Amino acid sequence: MQIRNAQDFWSGILFAVFGALFIIFARAYDMGSAARMGPAYFPTMLGGLLFLIGILICLRALAAGAGEGHITRFHFKPLLLVLGAVVAFGLLLRPGGLFVALAALVIISSLGGDRFRLRDVLLLTLVLALLVYGVFIFGLGLTVPVLPAFMSD
Repeated sequence: MQIRNAQDFWSGILFAVFGALFIIFARAYDMGSAARMGPAYFPTMLGGLLFLIGILICLRALAAGAGEGHITRFHFKPLLLVLGAVVAFGLLLRPGGLFVALAALVIISSLGGDRFRLRDVLLLTLVLALLVYGVFIFGLGLTVPVLPAFMSD
């Protein structure tokens, strides 16, 4: 058999591997039943569905007329910037407060894109900060520091 769409084939392999790993790691817990689910039930079912979807995607990539999907080079810069932005958010949340941590998250992760416009990023930061403040602080009443530690009482 010939792989007709390399992107779909390797994506399917990735899904199947992650699904199998979910199932393997969930075996350490009690499965339970559908009526009384144990801690392994959801990861096992999710892993099974992920495995099945992966196999179906692989088969579709092998089918005739599936199209040509070429694999391009892997882009490390966006991956590292987004992961770094999440780490920065976690590290800045307590000492810097929600607004500083959120600004760092948005600005650092936006550097991973092709088009960086400071005005758009600052507008997005402001809107997201107000939305997060409204939902998590006002709506849910979470006790997350909003302002930097030196500005709090």
